[in-house]
Amino acid sequence: MPTQIKVKVTVAELDNVLQSFDQVQVFRSDNGINGTYNEITVAGTRIVMVQGQQKYEFDDLSGETTSYYKTRYYNSATLNPSNFSAPILGDELSTAGIMTVQDLKDIYLFGLDLTDDAGNPFPNILFEWSIRWAIAWVERKLDIRIRPTTFVDERYDYYQQDYLSWTIINLRESPIISVERVAVTWPSNQTVIVFPPEWIQARLDAGQINIVPSSGTLSQVLLTAGGSFLPLVSSGRDFVPNILAVDYTAGFPEGQVPIDIRDLVGKLASFGPLNIAGDLIVGAGIASKSISIDGLSQSINTTSSATNAGYGARLIQYGKEIKDVIPTLQRYYKRLNLAALG
Repeated sequence: MPTQIKVKVTVAELDNVLQSFDQVQVFRSDNGINGTYNEITVAGTRIVMVQGQQKYEFDDLSGETTSYYKTRYYNSATLNPSNFSAPILGDELSTAGIMTVQDLKDIYLFGLDLTDDAGNPFPNILFEWSIRWAIAWVERKLDIRIRPTTFVDERYDYYQQDYLSWTIINLRESPIISVERVAVTWPSNQTVIVFPPEWIQARLDAGQINIVPSSGTLSQVLLTAGGSFLPLVSSGRDFVPNILAVDYTAGFPEGQVPIDIRDLVGKLASFGPLNIAGDLIVGAGIASKSISIDGLSQSINTTSSATNAGYGARLIQYGKEIKDVIPTLQRYYKRLNLAALG
């Protein structure tokens, strides 16, 4: 499903770049990191570089979480481009407020040598992918939405008892940020009633909504202007499937993700980089190394082995903390759906 992806561009040597270029082009690949990259900017939407500003952003409204991006500088007068940048994953708007690559390095990977055998820094895509995986894992494990996600025309059954109890609807996703629309719609997509927004009362944390009419308008909940709302109700039916339609946005607002969820994401996201860094402490696949020159020798031994990671202690500690906190977060953030059987 297309989503809004934020492509971030940092111009490291701005003064030098501006001597030859004035814009940035953005290219996207929808078939992998080595796929075909097509420009998604045009003459009117290319990023215009200005003196004194090194950081820029471009919003791709039709990207995917698996899309890769390249950028290059461009001279709008001579039409000359620069070489392409390395491929990167774009940042979903909701990702930056949960965990950034720099947060992950500074808090959960502090003190580690995050370079390969040749001294080259690990590519950012390694950390970005780990963060995305961790967010998706936490959403599934806690059965909640973290990233803002919009659901359109999600259908619910009509139960007479629920309808008479202020039209209570327990949404499938929680928590919720907002409810855009609640309507009664027949299977033929004929809309009978769209309830006024001011009637919609929502418990955002629990994902529960009620329809509470304004003073003096109670009868409108049960009747249309023609006085013929839901003939099946008046004939005594207490159940009608899939006629309540709801549009809503679930997740946490941008920048308001609770710290305990962010901490869980950070610890989970650190596993990938920790495992790779542990393998490369003294070289790929090497557990110990000795150097001898003119009678002087030095030996380095690590905890790396065929069955143990170089940073095993930190991995074990993070794993224990994750295991301990999961039940608490599940109880706190996800409502319990109870049913009373008569």
